[in-house]
Amino acid sequence: MAKPPIIALVITKGMSDFLSNALLGMSRVGIDPRIIHVARPDHASDEVDPILRAAGVQIHSFAEFAQSSVGATSDAYANYGTRTFIEINWSKVYYLLWLLKNHDHVVYADVDVGWIANPLPYLLSVANLFPLAFQTESQPCFPPMLCWGFVSLRRSYATRRLLRALLKIHRAHPPALPPVDEQKTCAMWLAERPKWIKKIYLLPETLFLNGMGYRNLTSSPTTTAAMEGTVSPFVFHANWTVDLENKRALMRQTGTWLLDEGARAR
Repeated sequence: MAKPPIIALVITKGMSDFLSNALLGMSRVGIDPRIIHVARPDHASDEVDPILRAAGVQIHSFAEFAQSSVGATSDAYANYGTRTFIEINWSKVYYLLWLLKNHDHVVYADVDVGWIANPLPYLLSVANLFPLAFQTESQPCFPPMLCWGFVSLRRSYATRRLLRALLKIHRAHPPALPPVDEQKTCAMWLAERPKWIKKIYLLPETLFLNGMGYRNLTSSPTTTAAMEGTVSPFVFHANWTVDLENKRALMRQTGTWLLDEGARAR
């Protein structure tokens, strides 16, 4: 029987409640905390390490896999598109490449991902045929816009090639120019190599919901036609929203903000 993949998260200051919510969600769906690996900058240890130790997960410092960056010293949540936000996301790419030195299969999730059901058996089956699998962004383009907020990576030549190619582009980017994040860099790289998409499994958007798919988790009007079956997603990613309070509101609306349930139980 194949070993389960490990799950990788990245956390910085200002998002400890999202971290707690993600860990609670994974616990609810039966994921063993011992396979969860969380990376954080050293200066965030006082805020997040008590949460991580209580959960029983593996803790890694940014210093183990990447050079210090602007994101490693940020004292608050970095908004989407800012230089700090982009630097943190490039640290994630370094982290994934580093983890794949010692692990055969890594599933990465942003901390604004809500866990609805355990996707690991499904992702193990996918990894038997595809070294890479990505959530997608519901954009009318080809190659598809891959979402780096939920990714399944099997250790392989193709996986290492993609990660190293993107990091090489990032390191060569002129510092005087506006920074480009890993997702846009990947999109440009794939646009020049469209046949490469054959190595990548596109995770179904009804099973791995992005933020624009939130209506699949809310009450909807009765249809005018008889329908059979229901959507049974594994995760909901609260992207396509700006600002943490908007993310919290969206996750509350979709039933994936579990911390409110804990508060009511007390």
